[in-house]
Amino acid sequence: MGEEVKAVVPESVLKKQKREEEWALAKKQDLEAAKKKRAESRKLIYNRAKQYAKEYDHQVHLSYPKFVLFAIFLFRF
Repeated sequence: MGEEVKAVVPESVLKKQKREEEWALAKKQDLEAAKKKRAESRKLIYNRAKQYAKEYDHQVHLSYPKFVLFAIFLFRF
């Protein structure tokens, strides 16, 4: 009754568990890296769009007289 029974685990099972843990860690690191890359990409896209809008507004304001811009603003809504 007081005897402990030790289960013998085959070496192949232990190797498989270790390999799967390594793969899970690698997958987790890849997902984190991809998430960071997507965030940086979104920021870059946003900043480019913002710069484009700024340049376009500047170009429009230089090419049209003020009364035309006022008319465009009034009839936009």
